Amino acid sequence: MMSKICGHRGAAKYKPENTFSGFEWCVKNNINWSECDVQLTNENIALIIHDQTLDRTSNSTGLVQRVKLDELESINVGTPNSKETFYQKIPTLEELLTFCKNYNLNLNIEMKFYKPIKTIYRRKLVKKVLKTIKKTKTENQVLISSFDIISLKIIRESSLEIPLGALFDRLPSDWEQQIENLNITTIHLDFETVTAYQIKEIANKSFKPFVYTCNEPPKIKSLWNAGLEGVITDDPLIFK
Repeated sequence: MMSKICGHRGAAKYKPENTFSGFEWCVKNNINWSECDVQLTNENIALIIHDQTLDRTSNSTGLVQRVKLDELESINVGTPNSKETFYQKIPTLEELLTFCKNYNLNLNIEMKFYKPIKTIYRRKLVKKVLKTIKKTKTENQVLISSFDIISLKIIRESSLEIPLGALFDRLPSDWEQQIENLNITTIHLDFETVTAYQIKEIANKSFKPFVYTCNEPPKIKSLWNAGLEGVITDDPLIFK
């Protein structure tokens, strides 16, 4: 179960998102949980990166799906500035989970999907994520989440025990039906659209409500009393 504070994409305020420097920052600052994004390349490599393309977060361009293993070292997702370039490679899921195992960091793994979503891609990503978790023996350190409910259903075909989180931009009226029989642990909602009433409703039905991506504590003050369990944030220190 995630703790009250979960770093977003590592700790995106302090370090480049989804990089080892961000996850190391969480360890050094005693942040027990961090969130990351994972997607699959054509070579079946699970990469820790959010966008569909490399354009925004790297010194390269093009679709993440087309990245080759032998290209990874040349792609920099660190922060360049006028004086120097802060080099960071895109972590693979296996590398990141190995780091988490070694440093006792818990990880909320968000599976990323971009339309059109193909069933074969869903199944390949789910298989790769589950296989990597098993290989690194991090079953007790992870929660897998996604906006794509179908992918969570596919996970349940293979694993009845792994903790799952359902993400919604806005809580739909049929949210309970959507996650029925999935044994969902957490429900993650946009702090700007969720209401205290919805948080209370979720909590009363024994799910753990979380909000993303809030960086200003006063904006969710009313949600804690309603039963909010935690916040996914770029700035974990501000909620300590």
